[in-house]
Amino acid sequence: MLASPTSPSNTQTKILLINPNSSSSMTSTAMKALIGLENFSSNQVDQFTASSVAPSEITSFTTEVISAAACIHNLIPLLEQYDGFLVACFSEHPLVEMLREHTDKPVVGIMEASLVHATFLGHRFGILTTNKEWEPLLAKSIHHLALDHRCGGIKATNISPASLECVGQDIVNAAMSEAIRELVEKNGCDVMILGCAGMSGLESIVEQIVMNIGSKVAVVDAVVAGYEILLGLVAVQKRGRRQIL
Repeated sequence: MLASPTSPSNTQTKILLINPNSSSSMTSTAMKALIGLENFSSNQVDQFTASSVAPSEITSFTTEVISAAACIHNLIPLLEQYDGFLVACFSEHPLVEMLREHTDKPVVGIMEASLVHATFLGHRFGILTTNKEWEPLLAKSIHHLALDHRCGGIKATNISPASLECVGQDIVNAAMSEAIRELVEKNGCDVMILGCAGMSGLESIVEQIVMNIGSKVAVVDAVVAGYEILLGLVAVQKRGRRQIL
């Protein structure tokens, strides 16, 4: 479902933030992470949340595929309206490649964007994820991207995306602290990636945990990283189009 635009200007870069699951609260969480950015008000960012046919959370390869199938036909008619598309699921989500088959405009998935971003910030990145099932799936994705040598580990908090907002902050903090300590102290990670769109906005908590550990660690919000990279790609493409014309 498409929400109203954040601004009516036709001169702005127009981005569509796509949440491929049916949780509107997950979409809101991702949007909140962008609203605080300095360049947010100078662009138009619309929200797309998958219909109720899609899973309410994505926790496996099966739910990835189902969610992509539930979104693609509703997204194709929107492709001409935007300059770029951000798929807010921390995985090799099939929707990224599906959209690229239908448009030459930039399509960015938050997982790949955040991994690339992390390689510029330190030597070894660690990923905080939600369900335990994500650990082998993300490990496979990192191998596909030939980043095994830069990955210091993937740790699940065992708190599902849908539960992040309702289990209580103390429980979330304790689970994240345990995972971060292992990634930083045992595995030597100097960059920490929030590996779920539902974790967006929690970077201050991670920064505090790292500060308590006494280590210098950069924190990457995957949604923010994807948005910033997408804006850059759109700008490059727009310059190219002007030069051709």
